[in-house]
Amino acid sequence: MGKICTLHLLHTNDIHSQFEKMPKIATVLHTYREQYVAQGDSVLTLDIGDHADRARMKTEASFGQVNVAVLNQSGYQYVTIGNNEGVTLPKQKLDHLYDEAQFKVIVGNIRDNSNGQIPNWAVPYAIHEEAGLTIALLGVTAAFTDFYHMLGWDVQDGIDLVREQVKKLRPRVDAIIVLSHLGLHADIEMATQIEGIDVILGGHTHQVLEQGQLVHDTLIAQAGNLGNFVGHVTFMFDLDQKVVIDKSAEVFATEKFSDDAAITALIAAAKAEAVEVLSEPVAQLDQPFAVDWDRETPFGTFLAASLRAWTGAEIGLATGGLLLTPLAAGKVTRHDLLACLPHPIKPCAVTLTGAELLAVLECALQPEMIQRKTRGYGFRGQVLGWMGVDGIEVYYQTSEADGQTKWQISRVEAGGQPLDLLREYRVATIDMFMFNPIFPQIREGKEAQFFLPEVLREVVAKTLSDPQLIADSHIPRYHGQPS
Repeated sequence: MGKICTLHLLHTNDIHSQFEKMPKIATVLHTYREQYVAQGDSVLTLDIGDHADRARMKTEASFGQVNVAVLNQSGYQYVTIGNNEGVTLPKQKLDHLYDEAQFKVIVGNIRDNSNGQIPNWAVPYAIHEEAGLTIALLGVTAAFTDFYHMLGWDVQDGIDLVREQVKKLRPRVDAIIVLSHLGLHADIEMATQIEGIDVILGGHTHQVLEQGQLVHDTLIAQAGNLGNFVGHVTFMFDLDQKVVIDKSAEVFATEKFSDDAAITALIAAAKAEAVEVLSEPVAQLDQPFAVDWDRETPFGTFLAASLRAWTGAEIGLATGGLLLTPLAAGKVTRHDLLACLPHPIKPCAVTLTGAELLAVLECALQPEMIQRKTRGYGFRGQVLGWMGVDGIEVYYQTSEADGQTKWQISRVEAGGQPLDLLREYRVATIDMFMFNPIFPQIREGKEAQFFLPEVLREVVAKTLSDPQLIADSHIPRYHGQPS
């Protein structure tokens, strides 16, 4: 056996601005880096995207700059971006997110659509040389094509790009490591289709692969989400024979480690600054907006009306579960709206027939749908809640059967006229419904149009200044009676 190089990969993914976990994560990184270097090994520290999440106040107030400061202080060397960096930040904010970064951002499948070039804050791949080992590090992120395009980016399929890069780089390097924010299914597909990848460090789908997953000769590792684990891959290479001897994966539970004092202090300072920034008033309410997920409320109606006004549609739909906290009468601040609407969800509009719209309403009005627990697709709430509407009047009856209440729509009016089941209507709603199969009629609707870069709270910050919209939201849109 020739000279052996042992490389340790310490990796995180999908932290989602859980800053309270970062002092422990930093301790893990510092502790094991010191240990491995002391025994003569090499170490790389990497993050696989979605470190930032605008649902958290420190990220929202700084548009992710605090995340970069934390990554710097923690000692990260290479990162890629996730969809929370890529499609929830306006282009001008993402263009300057990494101005102070002390690490390299690797993402090869995003280009500026104004010039077709990789953005100046990223590299398509990196060549890392250490202890006689030459490593190619590739980075790819999930291709939310429409969103990226509307924000000013072009995005390529990540697997296709990796295939091209591996073909080009494999003869020049000893090992290839992919930082993949594509999700486990895509990582398995990549490992199956592309020969020559040694390790895929994954994210996006939040799996904890405690010992990794070996697919052909490729080791896939992923460390869950929210900072509960730091992943560790050990990679042993015979420098003389130019062969991999061994590779293995494990995870370290961060709860077992103490807090890093420097990170703790940095986060405390960031919180104080965020409180000040988000105290900015955006509106003044004459009366409160209450939240109730189980029934129609003026606030739910107002959200639907806001979407309708923002998109210029005929009808607005928005589930009440999007509203997490009430708004009190008086001054409304950016922090109030962040607490109420923390989701990175954006407005959209889609064309539905009257029959399709009726099917959505009939489904949405059932108790099991109102109480349906929902996760993912940007949703940060608990249940879907009552479907707020604007531009239509819904008449329904309730009945009791086997101890359960059922709702049945008897009539829908749009613009004062009976809903025409054959006519097409332009309907404003939320982008979540274009990806989540909860309402298939919306997901499969025609002429989908997304409105970027504003997220829901930024829309509401504008529409709260419309007194007529607020006044009209107190007029019921649903009219029900027992059968």
